[in-house]
Amino acid sequence: MMITINEDNLFGVIIKGSLGLLAFLTLAGWLLFSLQVGLGALAGGSIAIANFFWIRNVLQRILGQLPAKATMYAQLRFVARLSVTGLLLYFIITSGWFSLAGLFVGLSVIVINIIALSLYSAMRAGG
Repeated sequence: MMITINEDNLFGVIIKGSLGLLAFLTLAGWLLFSLQVGLGALAGGSIAIANFFWIRNVLQRILGQLPAKATMYAQLRFVARLSVTGLLLYFIITSGWFSLAGLFVGLSVIVINIIALSLYSAMRAGG
């Protein structure tokens, strides 16, 4: 079965692929290494996916506003997202429950998935 990727379903494909990769990395980290590695991957991947959703939501709202209002809205949302992410990462790192290696791998879930989708699309196009 071939997956047809276009503008309409790209976000869904990225999210589904990222959730699948996150589940795999969490289980692999837990089974092959330790519970802390699995928890780190789960925490990092959850943060990455939540950030991806948040950025998409902000961009959709910005595109429907006047330019002057959109600038302030984008700046406030960027600072809010960065602050929430920073606080979450601070508590995750200082708690001792999570592996830093697992956290870094989890934070890369969206990037890994986008690279895989790009390679898949290039191969399908014959490039």
